[in-house]
Amino acid sequence: MGVRVKLFGVLKDKAQRLDRSGMVGIVMVEEGRAKTISDILSLLNLKVEETSHLFVNNDYCGPMRTVRDGDTVAIFPRDMALLYKWYFTKKQ
Repeated sequence: MGVRVKLFGVLKDKAQRLDRSGMVGIVMVEEGRAKTISDILSLLNLKVEETSHLFVNNDYCGPMRTVRDGDTVAIFPRDMALLYKWYFTKKQ
């Protein structure tokens, strides 16, 4: 099954180069290839500094959050920063 990664904004361009499924902005990471969001960022050649907000299954979190098979990860770029850090608690 793997981890479904949704990339937003300018990060969608990277998804199109990495995934040939035709799904815009979505990349599937094979099971066992990533243990954390940080691992996913490395696989996608992204730096944490390029991101603003990270989510796992709709929970706002940081790059060290673990991921499991079947999870959905959402990654927002720096230019799409939101006010989440003031209203939601990060789940690590």
